[in-house]
Amino acid sequence: LAVPMTTTDGVVGVIALRNGPDDAPYRTQDRDLLVFVADQLAAAIGRKQLHAQLRFMALHDELTRLPNRRLFHDRLDTALAHARRQQERLALLFLDLNRFKQVNDSFGHACGDRLLQEVARRVSACLRNSDTLARLGGDEFVVLLEDIVLAADAGLVLDKIHQALAAPVDLGDGHRLQISVSVGVAHYPEHGGNREELIAHADQAMYAAKAVAALAGSGAHQPA
Repeated sequence: LAVPMTTTDGVVGVIALRNGPDDAPYRTQDRDLLVFVADQLAAAIGRKQLHAQLRFMALHDELTRLPNRRLFHDRLDTALAHARRQQERLALLFLDLNRFKQVNDSFGHACGDRLLQEVARRVSACLRNSDTLARLGGDEFVVLLEDIVLAADAGLVLDKIHQALAAPVDLGDGHRLQISVSVGVAHYPEHGGNREELIAHADQAMYAAKAVAALAGSGAHQPA
């Protein structure tokens, strides 16, 4: 005797009973009881899935599926507390796409969204499982590098990110762009002992890098 457990998303499992060769056949009451149990279990599973989905939505960016600002702040605070106890280092990389507004204005917001998703994918591939990449909003991303030995280690990751983003991005509809990012770096403990100080330092360094890129003429998105 088997009864499916069904939620709004479809069948999530089956409850089955198997009697022995000498047992009496299942009755209608047995089936009704099993249906009742299956419905209750399916409802509990559905509530659990909905709770997990709502929690994910509250802590992640809808477009890129990356941690959002709220989750990133929580991870940074946790990482700082661990670094203080263990006397370890960590670094922040604050990334901003150069002239991202021109992409939306020239090619539309759908292309802009695809660009952000591709940037998130490429940067994620440059990181360890223990690192965190988050989207703070717009075209701003931040990377948390925990347990680094030397300050230069963050520079190595930054080089990998620049190399990963050097290849043109195919946005569909025949649009291929050469992109660039401006990055500001902050190190713990040199540039601050708390979240606010580190983010502020990395943010200021990023804007300084963006100003240099603009003066050098290397900040524009170019068709590839």
